[in-house]
Amino acid sequence: MNLIEITNAYDSAEEAYADWSVLQDPEVVKVVERAARHMADKYASSVTIEQEDARQEGLILVATHPRLRECLHNPDVGLGVLHHRLVQLLTTRVRTEAKHRSGHSSFEVLAGAA
Repeated sequence: MNLIEITNAYDSAEEAYADWSVLQDPEVVKVVERAARHMADKYASSVTIEQEDARQEGLILVATHPRLRECLHNPDVGLGVLHHRLVQLLTTRVRTEAKHRSGHSSFEVLAGAA
């Protein structure tokens, strides 16, 4: 039997649990789409993330992150907080990816230099 150490992939055991049922709520999907549109507009000049990619990433984040799902179940927070937290997480991911990409040269640039 193979045991998988979830602490290597997640900050906590709670994060290993995904609740995909939250994506059945059309209001949640609207918040994710609004956050995706925000990210695509914010990074339009650098083409770092496209709206559909941000939407897919946002759906995964909502289903897998307890702090995002908390916005749906805790009456003290709501969809506005969900949007705010989601944009923060997406921004962190986009910046990290952009930083990693900036250290690499594209094939087109390298081929043109040859």
